[in-house]
Amino acid sequence: MIRDDKQRVIGKLISINSDKFTVELLNQSINFTVNGFDDIYQYAQINGYVILPYQDFYIVAEIFGVREKDADSKWRGEKEQILSKSHSVKYLDIIPIGTITDKKFKYGVSIFPTLYSDVLYIKKEELDIVFEVQNDERSVQIQNEHGTRLKFLDIGLSTIFPDYNVQIDINSFFGAHSAILGNTGSGKSCTITSMMQSLLSKSEFSAVGASFIFFDVNGEYHKAFSKVDNEDIQIKYYSIDDLKTKEHFDNLYDFDINGNIHYQKFKLPHWFLNIDEWALLLQASEKTQLPILRSALGFSQNMDDISRKHIYASNIMHVYENWESAVAKRQRILALVRQGRFADININGYSGRFGNWEPVAQEEIFKQSVNAHIKPDEFNFPKFNNEEFDFILLDEFIEDAILYEEYHGNKQIRDYCSNLITRFKNLRERDEFSFLNTDTAGFEKETFLNDILGISEGTSKQTQITIIDLNSIEDEIVEVVSCVLSRMIFEKLKKINPRNSFPVNLVLEEAHRYISHDAGSSFGNANKIFERIAKEGRKYGLFLLASSQRPSELSRTVLSQCSNFIIHRIQNPEDLAQIRQMTPHISSSILSRLPSIPRQHALVFGHAVQIPTLFKVNEANPTPHSSDNDIVKNWFKPKDIPNLVSVNEEKNDSN
Repeated sequence: MIRDDKQRVIGKLISINSDKFTVELLNQSINFTVNGFDDIYQYAQINGYVILPYQDFYIVAEIFGVREKDADSKWRGEKEQILSKSHSVKYLDIIPIGTITDKKFKYGVSIFPTLYSDVLYIKKEELDIVFEVQNDERSVQIQNEHGTRLKFLDIGLSTIFPDYNVQIDINSFFGAHSAILGNTGSGKSCTITSMMQSLLSKSEFSAVGASFIFFDVNGEYHKAFSKVDNEDIQIKYYSIDDLKTKEHFDNLYDFDINGNIHYQKFKLPHWFLNIDEWALLLQASEKTQLPILRSALGFSQNMDDISRKHIYASNIMHVYENWESAVAKRQRILALVRQGRFADININGYSGRFGNWEPVAQEEIFKQSVNAHIKPDEFNFPKFNNEEFDFILLDEFIEDAILYEEYHGNKQIRDYCSNLITRFKNLRERDEFSFLNTDTAGFEKETFLNDILGISEGTSKQTQITIIDLNSIEDEIVEVVSCVLSRMIFEKLKKINPRNSFPVNLVLEEAHRYISHDAGSSFGNANKIFERIAKEGRKYGLFLLASSQRPSELSRTVLSQCSNFIIHRIQNPEDLAQIRQMTPHISSSILSRLPSIPRQHALVFGHAVQIPTLFKVNEANPTPHSSDNDIVKNWFKPKDIPNLVSVNEEKNDSN
């Protein structure tokens, strides 16, 4: 024990429960201060700390209540009532949060103190241990170069102890799954921006090995990173509709954009999608439409000659025996003969107008030549192998799959798949899906992924931030794009040798839009990739940073695997209940603060920090493109002024 412990005693422990203690204060002054050796300490501040010496360690406890019980004295006027407070009995309600042993803080308490234990005010040296105040950089030498590496990242200032910066352990935060949650407008994107700007600003041994992929569904982050002044850091910006360049953004901002942002139009070849992602794109129901879609995609691949001719010969016989219109029958058979690449099937003797054969014997020859290719015991049903194919032809392949199913006796399959066909035709005509099939011929998967991850010339790292602007598209496309890219990156990282040597962080803005816990909101299993990454990604270096205003709508699996949380103001009862369920180790008093957290403030807890801490987030400069609407400015103006504010006015008018 420290020699001055007895001189720091402010009270005695008079009540012990599993989750809270009660302290009766000895000094009954009304200002709750004590003169220490080196400073004046205030010991009864809500969310402040006290310590309890026990055996060879200290128990650290947080104050969540201050109360009193009046002494037995009669009131004899206002003056006397105020003075009598000095004789009242005062109590602190505290929660044990951790222990200090050998000048190291450990979160959690397994041994409780005894009744009437001393309670001490906490000194600066102990706060330094609790907040793990130390040098946030460490010196390293790589080959012949000397430099420093960041170990901790400063993210804000403690609201209770303003002399202390709140730091996160970089390994524990960015090397694990994390969630940033809060109501709209509470500052989530500003928190992410502030953290990233601090991280990227380090010069000499900069974070050149970082790979952050932003799924930017609100179009916020181009502005956030447009002033990153570090020549080692490169940013790639993808726009999904029209190609946006530096000149486009120069007209929007009132500052100069750095030249380390590279602009590119986003393209995602349709053959990169797997079966589940196609099902998600076309909303194919699992029981009836998904098998047809799987067959159609299989038909799009290179098949062996026996399998191809078996399938199309079966379809020819079904059309010939069941279709009523002679004209439609002839046209469809001719198309199937072409697709099956038959050299020995001749239909020239068949009249499409009357449905007659000339000569009649030609019909028997036709049937025999078709049936000769139907070999159910020899063919292999084709599988989709992500080989390149013509997007437009998928319509024909779906029709072929339906015919093949009808050949096997499923007479209702066409009705069941009518909306699948309609969905594909609609998708084919919509401009917002053009990124799937326009100018994508010859794309190599490895080259595509290296471009997204910023890898060039083998394994050299060029880009650290990749922003995919999804602001202009609907949720269904956001879901498909995010699923496909995440799955492809996951598959790539699983093959990297040595394993877990190339970390990638996926930043999921508005994550509730495409990582939902409601299984009925999606089709197939495509969006299950995020749950798989949440469970297995750490082994291969793929980490999620999910940002959402509706934690109650997020996947329970993803949230349960998050090791760190930064929580802004949350007021919705369902969201609060969800946070309480996913963080049972956090006390109710800490969670009770969430509805009243001010803007630009947050509560951080998890493996990356020593203790749950309320802090004021560092300022982001520039902020993301997500400022509040100035209602007063846009409402109150002369009647003849146009409703639309010009670009110049937006830049210059800040009042």
